[in-house]
Amino acid sequence: MSRILNVISHSESETVGLAEKLAAFFKTGDVIVLTGDLGTGKTVFVRGLAKGMGHDEDLINSPSFTIINEYQGEKPLYHFDLYRMCDQHELYEIGWDEYLNRGGLIVVEWGEKAKNYLPSKYYQINFKLLNENEREIDISLESNE
Repeated sequence: MSRILNVISHSESETVGLAEKLAAFFKTGDVIVLTGDLGTGKTVFVRGLAKGMGHDEDLINSPSFTIINEYQGEKPLYHFDLYRMCDQHELYEIGWDEYLNRGGLIVVEWGEKAKNYLPSKYYQINFKLLNENEREIDISLESNE
């Protein structure tokens, strides 16, 4: 693990702003795993990433029931939510391998459920609720090697 950034966000708008700025850092083909309890800001962060990539942030919602939402554009965004996934093999049913080769940015909420199927290097962003308004956001580069 190689820590990149650790920051405290004091509001939803700060989380969106942080992610919007970080969107320029991530490259096409990168995989970002978001971890943290329910309500810690994972989907809010994805809205900010989408905004920074030129997508309409108001269209971003959690794909809890659909498992994946696709946002096409100059820089495609593939937003997975594996909260309801019971078995890692379900990833093949939704075409996980194909998404890895499509050339977009892949963001995976509850990505720890797909640990064995993540690429050799990926970004992990952990969200921790500190109080009603504050979240600790810890970003690192991880390796499966």
